[in-house]
Amino acid sequence: MTQRNGWLVALGVLALLAFALATLPAGVAAGPLRAAGIEAIAFGGSLWSGQATAMSWRGAAIGDAEWKIAPTRLLTGRIAGHARLARTDGSVETDFNLSLTGRDVKLRMIRLELPLAALNALPLGMPKGWQGRVTGQFDAIDLQQGWPTSLQGSLDLDELVAPPPRNTTVGSFHAVFPAAQPKPSLSVPQDPSNLTAQVKDKNGPFSVDAQLTLSRARNFAFEGTLAPRGPVPPAMERSLQLLGPADATGRRQFSVGGTL
Repeated sequence: MTQRNGWLVALGVLALLAFALATLPAGVAAGPLRAAGIEAIAFGGSLWSGQATAMSWRGAAIGDAEWKIAPTRLLTGRIAGHARLARTDGSVETDFNLSLTGRDVKLRMIRLELPLAALNALPLGMPKGWQGRVTGQFDAIDLQQGWPTSLQGSLDLDELVAPPPRNTTVGSFHAVFPAAQPKPSLSVPQDPSNLTAQVKDKNGPFSVDAQLTLSRARNFAFEGTLAPRGPVPPAMERSLQLLGPADATGRRQFSVGGTL
């Protein structure tokens, strides 16, 4: 009887613990999120299926979030589930699987549609002032310590407008990660861990065929050829002349690099 009573007590404790975990409010996440620089006006639901309203990251508004977490995946030492971030001007959603430390993150079936202005407002190190819209569909993104080690999918940049003072319409572009036939970069040292994308225009004012290369040191290079489709403004024509003479097809080599 004593052994039987012991099992009943243990089962009761486990049931109580499971109930307590299952009913943890979503607000429990406020502390860890605040440590990462993320705030929210309000939380709803539970820790496993919850919502956060009017979220911001380091002072920049990012939208309303909802998520579902599979508790059983905690037994493997990882946090997995599905999350969606919604704004009045777009959304991002993904399946996620990350280590408890957050250093190893695996995202799957990522879908995003946002204005570039929304990304420019975030502390991501992106060039400022560009206007347009970004749409992405990725099968997989793997990150180590916040930096992507693998990208598989495509990204569309539509109706791009250069920042002031030029305010020039640049067109729309389609990028595929990784590049099908990556080429050595002229300004980023060769490394097997480099990320590449093949970039082509979508019938804009410039015909572009280029490659984007990103290194773990956060260096980037955008290199390829371009040619105007029809007449261009005088200021843009002078910029094209700086690239050097065009070849027989009217295309010029270009290379832009820097650090993110």
